[in-house]
Amino acid sequence: MAKKDYYDILGVKKTDSSETIKKSYKKLAIKFHPDKASDDKKQEYEERFKAINEAYSTLGDDKKRAVYDRGGSSSFGQDSGFRGGRNFSDIFSNLFGGSFSGDGDLGGDVNLSYELVIDFHEAAFGCEKEVVITKNIFCSFCGGTGSENRELERCKECNGQGRMKLNQRTSFGVISQVVMCHQCYGQGETPKIKCKKCSGKGIVASKEHVKIKIPQGIDNGQTLRIKSDGNVSRNGFKGDLFLLIRVKPHKVFTRKGFDVFMDTSINFSQAALGGNISVPTISGEDIKIKIEKGIVSGSVLRIRKKGIPFINDAENRGDQFVQVKIRTPQKLNKSQIKLFEELAKLEE
Repeated sequence: MAKKDYYDILGVKKTDSSETIKKSYKKLAIKFHPDKASDDKKQEYEERFKAINEAYSTLGDDKKRAVYDRGGSSSFGQDSGFRGGRNFSDIFSNLFGGSFSGDGDLGGDVNLSYELVIDFHEAAFGCEKEVVITKNIFCSFCGGTGSENRELERCKECNGQGRMKLNQRTSFGVISQVVMCHQCYGQGETPKIKCKKCSGKGIVASKEHVKIKIPQGIDNGQTLRIKSDGNVSRNGFKGDLFLLIRVKPHKVFTRKGFDVFMDTSINFSQAALGGNISVPTISGEDIKIKIEKGIVSGSVLRIRKKGIPFINDAENRGDQFVQVKIRTPQKLNKSQIKLFEELAKLEE
């Protein structure tokens, strides 16, 4: 079987450094990850992703690369974890030592999720909020190096490679996995003297105040993504902050999409004779609407452009719908009873 051109698969040259090969691999692995493919491209992405990882399992290892360059067998790498029906996201996670988020946030659980509760009007018209979150930041004492004197040495666990190969025996055979070194967090170097503040991790937990701009028109259950405001990892990646928006219910209005709904009540005489009544709007002002003579209880009146403003479109907004309910009097005096009795005779 002809030997595969791993350099061509990774888009690198034979003379390129290990670091260049690693960067190219990460870029291609992100680009062709199967989770990013449309249905019609799924198989193509899976095959390309498999080839990319097979190539890197060889070229990413100095000893295997040397054998490959001398014309040795390319069969190593064929057992790199693609047998046995494993999920591609799991494979990607094992290779990089972290989760796959689709935009390069590799190297650990760097994304943060919080809930933010706002009131109805804040959601409708937008606002600014300041939230306090606990996240990982670089240690200011050691500059994120983990070293008290900022001097580093080659990691003894992975011999400076930043990654390690693990062999796992399964019912399908031996599966080889390349994982991030747990000692140096993929850096290939460890501190000579561990920083006392961060215990050599280079990262500390800190309470941070983050100002958030809530856009107008946001709805309950939607999520805001604030780039690079999540955790920082030892290899320099910054995660994102995801805010799940919870909107408090309003006493008068309910919302469906960008439209708002409310109920209003009128008495018998208003229903029979018609006229104008005032109703509130979400903007805070009252507006007059016309009640037609003989209106039926349950009728819905529409007020255009008095609903929720559209997101990123200040000139347009939804409508307000008012459901009219006719109040039935519970207590009548003698004169009122007489009037209703006379009215009833006329209707016979």
